[in-house]
Amino acid sequence: MKLIFLNIFLLIFITSCTIIFTGNSENNSFFITDTTFVNKGRYTTSAGELRTLFVFVDFQDNDTLNTPGWQWDKKTLPDWANTIVNKNTKLSFPHSNLTDYFFQMSRGKFFFYGDVYPEVVIPNHKQAMYKSIKEVNNEVIKIIDPKVDFSKYDNWSKNKRGKYINKPDGKVDVIFLVYRDFKNKLFFNKGWTGIAHLYLSNNYQTDDGVIIKTGRLDKGSGIQTRGGKNGFTYIKYVLAHEFGHLLFGSGHIENVTNLALMTGGPVWNASRGMHSWEREKLGWIKFPDIPLTKNSIWELDDYLSTGTALRIKLSKKEWFIIENHQQISKHDWAKDRGVYIYRINNAEWFAPKITVECADGNWDFKIDSQNEKLLKTIPNPNGKSEMNFKKRNKKKDYSCNTGVYTDNSAWGDKYDAFDTDYNNLFSPVSNPSTKNNAKKEFAIEVKKKIGTKYLLNIYFNNIYKNTPPSKPQVLQITHKNNKLILLEWLQNKEPDLAGYNLYYINSNGNEKKIFISPNKTFYNIASLLSQKAENSFWFTAIDKENKESVRNYFSILKTNNLFNLNRKE
Repeated sequence: MKLIFLNIFLLIFITSCTIIFTGNSENNSFFITDTTFVNKGRYTTSAGELRTLFVFVDFQDNDTLNTPGWQWDKKTLPDWANTIVNKNTKLSFPHSNLTDYFFQMSRGKFFFYGDVYPEVVIPNHKQAMYKSIKEVNNEVIKIIDPKVDFSKYDNWSKNKRGKYINKPDGKVDVIFLVYRDFKNKLFFNKGWTGIAHLYLSNNYQTDDGVIIKTGRLDKGSGIQTRGGKNGFTYIKYVLAHEFGHLLFGSGHIENVTNLALMTGGPVWNASRGMHSWEREKLGWIKFPDIPLTKNSIWELDDYLSTGTALRIKLSKKEWFIIENHQQISKHDWAKDRGVYIYRINNAEWFAPKITVECADGNWDFKIDSQNEKLLKTIPNPNGKSEMNFKKRNKKKDYSCNTGVYTDNSAWGDKYDAFDTDYNNLFSPVSNPSTKNNAKKEFAIEVKKKIGTKYLLNIYFNNIYKNTPPSKPQVLQITHKNNKLILLEWLQNKEPDLAGYNLYYINSNGNEKKIFISPNKTFYNIASLLSQKAENSFWFTAIDKENKESVRNYFSILKTNNLFNLNRKE
């Protein structure tokens, strides 16, 4: 990573070594614990080695249909079960499994491995015979106890200061019970796939002399999940998420979907690669802090494979974080490639409030309660993005998911990341904007892409002099008559705004440009429309030094003699 301060005639270069973790590497050496690393796990270790046990369970009367994720054969483990975790600490990662996941996320500081019980455990009775999952879990432990040395999974304890140390305490650290599926009646958390709580009727004394504890988080000795029927990838991330509760605590990070591990609503079971806030909280990465008094240039590489992300720390509680997602890591499920910007509130504690500042901006939304549909209407810098809109209306939940919305943009889409073409500026007057509780003005400009890296200009001084205008926001098309068809937009707020450029293709196929004065917020485009079914336009803002914003691409569709706006957002 490189940093260049923009002082007059002064360039200071700071270079650091970048190590890329992409997984699936082969190495004949074994993991060595870094004894100098500070263990920051809340209810389990986040450093060194952790050995775990995975037990796969299915009921004799499970009426779930056969699924590719777990074939209908009670005696045989799913074909992926033995690859869910590495069996030793060898630095070899042939599978994108839980070992690979936590090794990548920790930058080699934490090695999560273990054993898989060699057969599916079948409880003695049908589901209807049990009052709760506690009884079933107790029975499963009792069945496997004579065949398992549970003392192998007792390796950690807490010292007098409450920190985890690599010393047994007579209690099993973590085991996982993975059910193919079971009915809601057995589990009070209806609909949940997993929980960091091992439900047992009582603490269980094993034949090996160690105790398997019942309870949640650090009170218990494990995690239980259902949904094994959905297969390797699905259950891998569910298990990683539930283990994350042992690392961080209870609670979820809302509205980040597949950009974090501890994700919550409005999209569930979306946990993927860890957010940089999560990794920094555990000490697995360190943020370079952007100076708040100088303009600077930063070269930012792919986040998940290198562990590099930038932080603007306005206070202990409020940060902005910048990540570059290039989908190099198999655990990077971001829907877009480019620069992701986040506003973090409650930054000191888990769970923080993380807002994804989507490059396609914030909007107004309308609920059509009669048809139970959610509609995106017009851009509004003070509105919500497709990732963070959620509202309950007349006992129904609305978010940007199919069923009530046109697509699954709550999961993210191809317009979330900033880049050099679609949206390159995050400023005090852009949509979204850098407005913050500290009332500190700054701007982030995505200047250039070099391979997998982005060059970023970050301004705290002379923001508008140094940056082009923000991308103008088209509101709507108003078709009054065939001679009066108005294009309307939100007025740009830059103090040095000179006006707008409207580009279009004329009847000869040539690109033409019309200049529009800065005080205008509409323009009659009737004379610019041809008889084609679709007419393409590009709209930009320009400042007094002739710096131009990125283009806002949109088209006008003609259907039954009516004109409708179609935009890339």
